[in-house]
Amino acid sequence: MNHQKKLLNITRQNRIKIGFQNPQNWKEAPALFEEHSLKILNHPVMEDWETDYMKELAEIATSKGGTILEVGYGMGISAGFIQKSNIQNHIVIEANHEVVEKANKEKYSHPFQIIEGFWQEAVTNISNESIDGILFDTYPLSELEIHKNHFEFFKTAFEKLKKGGILTYYSDEISDFSEEHLQELLDAGFKKENIKKKIIPVNPPENCQYWKSKTILAPIITK
Repeated sequence: MNHQKKLLNITRQNRIKIGFQNPQNWKEAPALFEEHSLKILNHPVMEDWETDYMKELAEIATSKGGTILEVGYGMGISAGFIQKSNIQNHIVIEANHEVVEKANKEKYSHPFQIIEGFWQEAVTNISNESIDGILFDTYPLSELEIHKNHFEFFKTAFEKLKKGGILTYYSDEISDFSEEHLQELLDAGFKKENIKKKIIPVNPPENCQYWKSKTILAPIITK
């Protein structure tokens, strides 16, 4: 097992040990916001060591300006960076009710709309070819989704983006796209020459359950 696979297997096993409930339970589960983290159903949804990475993803997603779709609000770190960018509209899809309530209390400078529900349900409210940039960062809600919960979204992203629009997301990759990852993007309609990346240095604490590397890949996917 190579180094990357070993690290990803550790974080996979950590999530399996916590255990997964019926995904519908996620919607009404308490959202435990602490100083540096967010947990739901004992899963580590987000920690603030991700801040520099979220800043990079927000800059990628907003590089065309216009209307930005953010899927997964979490601690609101990326949302804050999106709001500091030169955009026109900011749409968020978020499944957890308490996270939605927290997001709605924020005072943002740009128009902000949050749609409550899983993205598979909520995305029907968004017209095809209406989005300039997408930042996707949801949490896996089953064992099958670990390290690949973004794959299912790629086709939807291709449909919702305008021509020339940008997709980025929490990649679960250390330094490069896996063959499976790349193929999922191609199958969704993206062209290989429009699939780019940046490698971002990060510093997760040793006790972080879901990331063990000092780098993480930031995808730059253009329709």
